[in-house]
Amino acid sequence: MTGWLVANAFLRSEKFDDLYRLLIDAFRAQGDNLELYPNSAFASPVDEFPRPRGAAGRPDFVLFWDKDVALARCFEDAGLRVFNTSSAIAVCDDKIKTALAFARCGVPAPRTIFAPMTFDGVERDASGFLHEAAERLGLPMVVKTACGSFGHGVHLAGTLAEAEDIVRGIGCRDFLVQEFVSTSRGEDLRVNVVGGEVVASMRRFNRSDFRSNVTLGGGTEPCEPSHEQREAALAACRATGTDFAGVDILFGQDGAPLVCEVNSNPHFRSTLDCTGVNLAGPIARHVRKNLQTSRNVNVSSARSPQDAE
Repeated sequence: MTGWLVANAFLRSEKFDDLYRLLIDAFRAQGDNLELYPNSAFASPVDEFPRPRGAAGRPDFVLFWDKDVALARCFEDAGLRVFNTSSAIAVCDDKIKTALAFARCGVPAPRTIFAPMTFDGVERDASGFLHEAAERLGLPMVVKTACGSFGHGVHLAGTLAEAEDIVRGIGCRDFLVQEFVSTSRGEDLRVNVVGGEVVASMRRFNRSDFRSNVTLGGGTEPCEPSHEQREAALAACRATGTDFAGVDILFGQDGAPLVCEVNSNPHFRSTLDCTGVNLAGPIARHVRKNLQTSRNVNVSSARSPQDAE
């Protein structure tokens, strides 16, 4: 099989390139060809098949390692299977949509209130909203932009004045506030799920920041999740519709799991370094198994009753 690995053209680093090599090598190891293309290569009109310049034919699938939801939908509209799907990426990339999905499906998560929206150029006086949120959630509380990665856009407000300063910096962008889970300050559990199975987990910790992200200087250690943590991670993936994901779980009271977020294109190099588990292999196997199952179903449904006799 041949697939296209679609990555962001403008978010480049040695760490990203290394991750793409791991994925390409994993697919090659099982006899599949995975070709890397930046999202900027697909400058096709929306009513035409999205094909990068110089590429021939159609791939069997697209491994979408970006958050360019519109492009992912173009592939799906053209009849291609995209991993993760555009809808899953959209839900995971917007923390408000994630919170709503968790609430609908009963996924345990920190209490969350999303801010009233405004428009570009229209000043938002959020003081009344923040006062109400602080009464319901308590202080300190976490203020997050709806979209953001690697811990960026996540702030801890100890007072209402601090929260108001943070929101002024956010401007017209969507944001939400969450209760601060003090029992999980500076640490969480990253549970990596592929095809409905937990394949690797690690505890992340940061002694100098309330955020545990490795990118922000946090450390890691292998950690076997409890039954409750595993179930919470799997429930979060079902709620968001992901084929594979890195699920971040906070440690609530008495260790009760609270799902913080779901990463639809997890940066799993740190997981490999910590646990020795290369997620590229399970992801490649999941894609192949999923496509083979879909083909078998299509062939079976196309047979006539006489063919089955």
